[in-house]
Amino acid sequence: MWLVFGGFGLYSEVLVVKYVNSRLSFLDELCSLRDLVESRFPSVDGRSFDDILSKLAHYHYNKKNSILLGLEKDVYYYLIKQGHNPFTVYRWMLLERVPEEVRFQISKGELNQKEALRKAFRIKQNKKDIAGESLKKMGLELIRRM
Repeated sequence: MWLVFGGFGLYSEVLVVKYVNSRLSFLDELCSLRDLVESRFPSVDGRSFDDILSKLAHYHYNKKNSILLGLEKDVYYYLIKQGHNPFTVYRWMLLERVPEEVRFQISKGELNQKEALRKAFRIKQNKKDIAGESLKKMGLELIRRM
């Protein structure tokens, strides 16, 4: 939607409208892409798609260190042909697993994707630390009772 009246009079408003409209939900984009890949390559299911995306993402930036063969190569070129960066799609896949509160902050524009991954990692580490502490306390209480 481009509405530019009188030269550059509304140019800044056009940029804002374009920015808001272009920020589609990465989850919707990932689901549609996953459906496209699974329809094109029937041997690719949910778990294998995640594994293949991991390999493709690392291959995309480190082409000297690895080689793609068979299905992985076909999926890689299909993603490129569809106009998707394999590393971006892989990042979307990782963001699919973050807590709901972090996804909500992404959708509101409060966090970018990189910060969201960091925050999700910190939340996960805190949960592990809390679980470890409670397990440690239970173990000490069990030893004291003996």
